[in-house]
Amino acid sequence: MTNMPTQLDCGVDRLLVDTPRDGIVLVTLNRPEARNAVSFEMWQGFSALLDQLERDTPARALVLTGAGPLFSTGGDMKIPPARGEGALSPAARLEWGQRTIARLRRLPIPVIAAVEGGAWGIGWSLALACDLVFAADDARFGAPFVRFGLAPDGGSCWLLARQLGRHRAAELLLSGRDIDATEALSLGLVSRVCAAGNVLDAALDFADRLGDGNRHAVELTRRLLHAADDGGSLEASHALELAYCSILQKGDELERARAAFAARSAAKRKT
Repeated sequence: MTNMPTQLDCGVDRLLVDTPRDGIVLVTLNRPEARNAVSFEMWQGFSALLDQLERDTPARALVLTGAGPLFSTGGDMKIPPARGEGALSPAARLEWGQRTIARLRRLPIPVIAAVEGGAWGIGWSLALACDLVFAADDARFGAPFVRFGLAPDGGSCWLLARQLGRHRAAELLLSGRDIDATEALSLGLVSRVCAAGNVLDAALDFADRLGDGNRHAVELTRRLLHAADDGGSLEASHALELAYCSILQKGDELERARAAFAARSAAKRKT
């Protein structure tokens, strides 16, 4: 990773960025006094970070978490979301958030949400946009928009309908009810449930082991998954596979992986 700052200059320290392990970027939503409700400053910080991640040598992975006991309660109901004078200016903060969520999904690197406490509203959408969600065993999730007289935002309808199908998504969104980590796991909305307090370490450990260090193979696999998630055909996926496999056949990762496999096999034969 090149030139990655330890903290973004967002005017306020509402989005913290660190690289706790080689090539792994840790992003922390940092408004614990507001239960990490999203703000303009957070989205501004995300924009600057994503500019770097898209421009520089790709990181191995990005891990997203929240400061304090919660991931995020979603939009800040105490701060007006309006900015500017455009036709959609009354919901300007949401539009900023939508751009961030779309860009997160397009990143060519794995993105892992580490959720302690819970995620609601656009905070849950942010987690759902990640490739993997690690959740505490006491975490809760919800999209309670209708209970506040609002329509679902942050892509939650699209993300949940895509993951669950229309009928299950409708039950969650129209009722506005919370679900716990166990139900979220059974629905396929989280990847792994961890003991409370250990989620971030588990996510960082997972990120550290991705592909046994074969970062190009991980990146191209992530690109294949994204293309499939966007509704590409089997034929289109096959074409990408051919291209990516050809790239990897010419790289040094395959040679190193084969040598490591041979060494492990030889060691097993000696035991």
